[in-house]
Amino acid sequence: MSDVLYINGRFTTTAERVIGVEDRGFQFGDAVYEVFKFLRKRPIFLPEHYRRMENGLREIEIRVPWDEGQFAEVVRDLLARTAFDDGIVYIQVTRGESERKHFYPDDLMPTAIVYSRAFDFPDAAKKARGIALVTADDLRWRHCNVKSVNLLANAIAKKKAQRAGADEALFIDDGIVREAASSSFFGVRDGGVITHPLDEHILPGVVRDRVVSLALANHIRVDERPLREVELFDLDEAFITSTTQGVMPVATIDGRAMRRGSITTKLQRMLDDDEVRALL
Repeated sequence: MSDVLYINGRFTTTAERVIGVEDRGFQFGDAVYEVFKFLRKRPIFLPEHYRRMENGLREIEIRVPWDEGQFAEVVRDLLARTAFDDGIVYIQVTRGESERKHFYPDDLMPTAIVYSRAFDFPDAAKKARGIALVTADDLRWRHCNVKSVNLLANAIAKKKAQRAGADEALFIDDGIVREAASSSFFGVRDGGVITHPLDEHILPGVVRDRVVSLALANHIRVDERPLREVELFDLDEAFITSTTQGVMPVATIDGRAMRRGSITTKLQRMLDDDEVRALL
């Protein structure tokens, strides 16, 4: 079954082929994307996702195709047309279509795509079991704070993880733990949480930021600092966060078992409750 697709002001389905061969998103990876979760046809943390997308587009000087109100209206219309209640929405905004050359015109009209897709979110058993990570060299560009579609290094790292029987790859850069290939990484030690600070080396994850706020509001210490690779196996707990995984405990890293503790479980519950409140 085809999914509902919005492109440049009209609705169709993903069965229609809609991108020109010289669109710069296709030719150069000249685009920003965003993904958010919806439950009961209601978006979760939509304003935060919009702001991250807007910041990324402005950072690389792509025209923002909607203001926040217009974007919310597109999302409402898309979800009303969607046949299922729970899933994800994928958004991609490219610089637009022009003759293939590195220099691009300043007045390009962006290509804006939004579509819904069903998604199987982790159940209670998966949340309890956790996931396996493998470490990988961080070969990405030095602008990771922009949610760019340039995901080749991420895809290669994820494939490495899959071939090793793992679920996710953890990027290491010159002995520093950055983040995972499609999620944020947290360590827990002595009752406090450690995660990489927001800078050009990591994506400002919407769920990451939410978990940091929830931890602070509930008197859990948060230390936003680079975590050294040599500290990984001294952690009391570890977990990743993302839109699709929520708070997910890390069971192993490179085949070595990680301890499971109360902080991860507590933050899992807090985020689940926060998502329910977002529906009200």
